[in-house]
Amino acid sequence: MPLDNLASGLSHSSQLPLTPRERQVLQELAMGKSNKMIAHILSISMYTVDGYVKEIYRKLGIRNRTMATLFAVQHGILNLNHLDMADL
Repeated sequence: MPLDNLASGLSHSSQLPLTPRERQVLQELAMGKSNKMIAHILSISMYTVDGYVKEIYRKLGIRNRTMATLFAVQHGILNLNHLDMADL
């Protein structure tokens, strides 16, 4: 499913087809964190993060981290107004 099609059918992050843990991974991914750093932050293995990232891409019909970041901003998973530039 193309990003535009998915975005048009979802207006709020609670309607996303993602589990709470997938949303956590997507939020960290969208903030530019590496899979290794996400694993450390969430206290899970890097292999588990890899699996979550692949599943997020599949569910959202996206192919890369840039598209994931755009999706996260569009759906309120990542709010750019509240970001501290030191976190990036």
